[in-house]
Amino acid sequence: MVLQPAVGLAHSTPAQVQLCSRDMSFHEQTMPSGKPIRITMCSLASGGEHNDRYPDEDCFTIEYVMSSPEVAQEAKDREAMEVFELIRPISEEWKIAKAEVIAFPTLKRKGIYYVYSLKLTPAGKWDYRRDSAKVHSND
Repeated sequence: MVLQPAVGLAHSTPAQVQLCSRDMSFHEQTMPSGKPIRITMCSLASGGEHNDRYPDEDCFTIEYVMSSPEVAQEAKDREAMEVFELIRPISEEWKIAKAEVIAFPTLKRKGIYYVYSLKLTPAGKWDYRRDSAKVHSND
């Protein structure tokens, strides 16, 4: 199953978006914990493969740069769930029961990053599974 970006959610004025090398833009967001993070992408991904459509696979996706990539995994998980709170309300309002939070260590897409796949349970609680992945194209 391939999730395909369909609609960008964030609307930013030029003053809100900053550029880094390789023209990767980001929006800096201060989290309730006080940590600043850089959001590099937020979108609605539609579930589909080839010409087939799977609406139950739709999800909101948010990518960000970790505030402190050197901390223990438990702290990284807490931060990712705090970032998820940015898209949880719209996921629930639109009745989309899946989401993805993707955490990169730096603005440069290099090395290990984490994908948090979230799913709304019938009891109304969000569960997640964390997987690590690696960018190979520029190592």
